[in-house]
Amino acid sequence: MPSFTILRVLDLLLEEVIEHARATLPDECCGLLAGHIVNGVGVVAARFHIENAAASPTEYITDPRGLLSAFRLMREHGWELLAVYHSHPTSEPVPSRRDIERNTYDETAVHLIVGNVTTQPDVRAWWLTENDYRPALLEIETPISPESP
Repeated sequence: MPSFTILRVLDLLLEEVIEHARATLPDECCGLLAGHIVNGVGVVAARFHIENAAASPTEYITDPRGLLSAFRLMREHGWELLAVYHSHPTSEPVPSRRDIERNTYDETAVHLIVGNVTTQPDVRAWWLTENDYRPALLEIETPISPESP
């Protein structure tokens, strides 16, 4: 079972994920989101761009060195892995059979997928299990800027 029920991401950080997906076209992108769990909410504090070692438009393999570096930084900052993200450049943001088969995190991390990157990007969050998936709650937060005097 997951240790949190909602993944909360700042809108600007989510836009960085979408831009990463656009920048790697025609290939899939991949990366990690880390932060703290507060009262059952995974609050994202950082994004880690990881190279897609597969360099493919239909699959991703997280570069082992990039993964190691990201986990080292997470440990230094006291952050937990909250989500794995990747893109589906020309298809819906729904887990593929390959995504499910290669899931090594079970339900400890949300899988955030950016779909339809070449047309109208759509982001959805999922909990993946050994043979299936179900929606995860994604909360996009827009910080309120203080009013000017």
